[in-house]
Amino acid sequence: MNLEIVAAILLGLSAGAGMMFWFQRTRRMKELKQLEKLTYDILNEREIQAGAMGEETLYGKIEYELVRVQEILDGRKEEAEKSRDEIQKLISEIAHQMRTPLTNMETYLGFMKDTPGEMAPEYVAALEKSEEKLHFLVESFIKMSRLEQHIIQIKKEEKDILQTVLNVLGQIQCYAEAKEIQFDITFPEKAVCAHDANWLGEALYNILENAVKYSDNGGKIEVTVSENEMFMKIRVRDYGLGISEGEEHKIFQRFYRGKLVTTQAGFGIGLYLAREIVNLHGGFLIAKRMSPGVSLEVRIPVC
Repeated sequence: MNLEIVAAILLGLSAGAGMMFWFQRTRRMKELKQLEKLTYDILNEREIQAGAMGEETLYGKIEYELVRVQEILDGRKEEAEKSRDEIQKLISEIAHQMRTPLTNMETYLGFMKDTPGEMAPEYVAALEKSEEKLHFLVESFIKMSRLEQHIIQIKKEEKDILQTVLNVLGQIQCYAEAKEIQFDITFPEKAVCAHDANWLGEALYNILENAVKYSDNGGKIEVTVSENEMFMKIRVRDYGLGISEGEEHKIFQRFYRGKLVTTQAGFGIGLYLAREIVNLHGGFLIAKRMSPGVSLEVRIPVC
């Protein structure tokens, strides 16, 4: 009798174990098929539907990781599409900017072929001016590309920033004198800051050139250098054309030209490059509307 009971119990346990194994196997196969479907949906760029996220099971953990994989892939796809759109836009902008000087060069070359020789010097001068614009654009595009791709390395050294500003003022002096513009300069006795004199000098030149360009003949430009606990500040304030309300940030966009600009030549590149250079210094370039004119302030960290 006891043997029969034991045998019955063993048989029951065996049957139960078999049923449990069958149940677990069936469940695992179902989960594997679900995971296969999720993987298939990811590969075919379909949004997957997760039903076990948050469950403390192996399937729940795998499903969670697959959702993360899809999110990462979607993010990279969006970045790739954004990059492609930006490249297409840049190519279109470059073509638009280069069209005018190229058209001028073609026009004056045609004039030189069809008109008497005494007009040649005027046409040659016009060709040289267009060539200068084209050269400027090409060089600017190269700088933009190198800055955006972080190919250019800013090498900061503890240097006299007043000398950097003075060097730039010397470079812009002829342009300012041609418009009889006076500089009102306010410097401290000493100002030393970690910066790349060449690149920051280029940024400051673009800012000052912009100030001179949009100032009236006989106008004034204020250049102020000051320092606080956090920043070395270089402020350039003009009393010229100024900007419209809401353009304080737009003027730093690539190829952007202010709404008030009419006859002044330019390509909308200088301030964009200036901001990129200042950003690579870990600083900020801030624009403020004034009445009249505009104030541009460079802030470079002092620590």
